Amino acid sequence: MVEKIDISIIVPTKNEMLTVANFIKWCYEGFHRAGLNGEIILVDNSEDKTCEIAEELGAKVIRVQESGLGNAYRAAQGKALGRFVILGDADCTYDFRNLHPFLTALNSGFNFVMGNRFTGEIEKGAMPFHHQYFGSPATSFVFKHGLGLPTGDIHCGMRAMTTELYDSLPFLEGSWEYATEMIVSARNLNAKMTEVPIDFFKEPEGRVSHHRRSSWLSPFRAGWGTLRVTATYLIDRVFVIPGAIVLFAATFINVLISIFSETFLKTLNLGLLAQSILMFVTSIGAFMLTTGLLSRFAYRRELNSLSFLAKGKIASRLFSILVAATTVELAITFLVFIDWVQGLGSTISEAVYDPRLVSVWLSFTSLYLCIVSLSIASLIGNHARKFRR
Repeated sequence: MVEKIDISIIVPTKNEMLTVANFIKWCYEGFHRAGLNGEIILVDNSEDKTCEIAEELGAKVIRVQESGLGNAYRAAQGKALGRFVILGDADCTYDFRNLHPFLTALNSGFNFVMGNRFTGEIEKGAMPFHHQYFGSPATSFVFKHGLGLPTGDIHCGMRAMTTELYDSLPFLEGSWEYATEMIVSARNLNAKMTEVPIDFFKEPEGRVSHHRRSSWLSPFRAGWGTLRVTATYLIDRVFVIPGAIVLFAATFINVLISIFSETFLKTLNLGLLAQSILMFVTSIGAFMLTTGLLSRFAYRRELNSLSFLAKGKIASRLFSILVAATTVELAITFLVFIDWVQGLGSTISEAVYDPRLVSVWLSFTSLYLCIVSLSIASLIGNHARKFRR
């Protein structure tokens, strides 16, 4: 009879011959302390004897051709037999002898648990000075407060989750950026998240980290990649509200100028150039709002106050308004064009164009951009919400 597996430890490896044996022993000790049966799965891209050593000690090995942590974790999806999955590194910097904090949180109802080295103990020399006091805290701060996620150590590789959640993660990023993407993806799948303090050890004597194996720029590339992924997921938070304010404010002023043209165009000297600038500002706001809303739908994030846009009836009505507005926009544009053609050949002082018509065209175009922005977001949002898990 095959024993039931409770925990699956999944770890990417690349040339870890020096530490893999001790790492596997730590894992077995962790299983024993927890009183649970577990399996060890190494997703390997090594050129040394890491695989042979691991298999001799009872670990399962999945060979992969692509390097990169994200690629490795993607390759292991669907392979875990345990109820829970624990991720980490095989360099003996994370203490796999102590799985208790993760298991306690998972058994308490959380389905995604992140380790936090800064609330635990960091062994002297385990982390470079600029990583420990500047790089990691800074990027974690931006990530935590920018995206509103409960983590103070986004670079920590030791984390745990239910196997169901693990198999559902997309792993779009192939390299170090997986750590950032994984947290956002888990949140977008409505995972209940928390973090636990863990200890972080110095690398065993003779072992060279993957960052140092690559180049001295590797840590900075990883940090920059983290900021890039964070910025990608921040688009909706940064663009939606400012975009809406810019779009509707500029449109309102532009329409107001056309309605009270005598006051604005003559008395206050707000001419067609001012309206042209306002239309340009409106286009920027429309771009920001549309991009932000589409990003929010793409990340399957709740819309909160703008959720009404994703309703089927709203999408249908906005589409009808868009068709009607397009007809009006084309008609006014045609009239402005005819007006312009009639003035061809005239000098500036003899120009015959109708400034009131141009004013109406500029203000309606601003209004039209509002309708286009909301309609596109509504139509796509209505379909996107059907795929929300």
